[in-house]
Amino acid sequence: MKNKIIAVFAATLFWGNAQAVCVGTFANPITDICWSCMFPFTIAGIEILNPRGEEPAGSFHAPALCAGQTPLGFKIGVGMDFYDPNKLVDVTRTPYCMVGLGGVDLSAGIGDLYKKPGETKPEGVKLNNVYQAHTYIDPLLFLLEVPIDMSCTQAADFDIAYLTELDPLWNNDNLTFYINPDVILYANPLTPISNALDCINNMPGAWNISSGLAYWSAGCQGSMYPLDGNLPGTNPIDDSVLTMERLLHKNHRQLLEYSTAGALAVFAPFVPQPLMNKTEYKYSMIFPMGFIDPISGGKCCSPFGRTTSGWTAGHNFPTVGEDFSYHIYQRRDCCSGITIPN
Repeated sequence: MKNKIIAVFAATLFWGNAQAVCVGTFANPITDICWSCMFPFTIAGIEILNPRGEEPAGSFHAPALCAGQTPLGFKIGVGMDFYDPNKLVDVTRTPYCMVGLGGVDLSAGIGDLYKKPGETKPEGVKLNNVYQAHTYIDPLLFLLEVPIDMSCTQAADFDIAYLTELDPLWNNDNLTFYINPDVILYANPLTPISNALDCINNMPGAWNISSGLAYWSAGCQGSMYPLDGNLPGTNPIDDSVLTMERLLHKNHRQLLEYSTAGALAVFAPFVPQPLMNKTEYKYSMIFPMGFIDPISGGKCCSPFGRTTSGWTAGHNFPTVGEDFSYHIYQRRDCCSGITIPN
């Protein structure tokens, strides 16, 4: 029986690969990760490194000495603030193509049932972009056994967390309305203006924590709404970044993601955040290749909402460079120390 299951699974992979081109890479934690994206790193009130443009002005910092109640008991320690590399997001034109798993195709021959960029809907409307996306749990600090307080990182194994192909809301604006009814507040001519202002506010030196209050905006990538995969179709890089940002916001709205920054997060295991604060996040590209962003001061990562114009050239090319994989770094404010059980 076991051999039959293995044979069926192998045939599924073969059939899926025969139907569509699926490429990708499994990230090397040494060479493919933008470790400088973790900075600025603050411990006990001492800032180790604050690269230009890497932390929004006005960010909360955990107190140098912290003491408070946690679900496990009373905790005493020192405050820590950094960006935790804990997620991976695929953005793909090929349904069920797991870019972050090295290009494994799980479509089992049903990928052709999904609409793809450039195709036409029955009503004759051409689709600019219909990307699918996947999230992975990828807590590198825990997996690499970095000596850090477990309350200051995500303790979990690498795993697939979310596939938009299984989500009936992902490519349907009408169904998506049920989880983002506030979209009607931003269906007006002032929204593009606010997006442009937010784009400017996400530039180095101007990046401010207040940008997170404009939750309807994806900054230089345009509008965060609707929270699905139907995009305006600007360019492949911006569309893929916008897809990644929308998916994380959608997961926040569905309470599948939570905040790890701010005063409430210092002692709480998680803080529900249905309106994603994009200033908590930064990203780097894993596939098809990494980038160096001159606008971010020559860094290999960028905050959500910042323009991609400094690095987009040469990062999208035919066949093997049309799908993308991004590593996500989430702001974490925590208390590292000892816990006295209740």
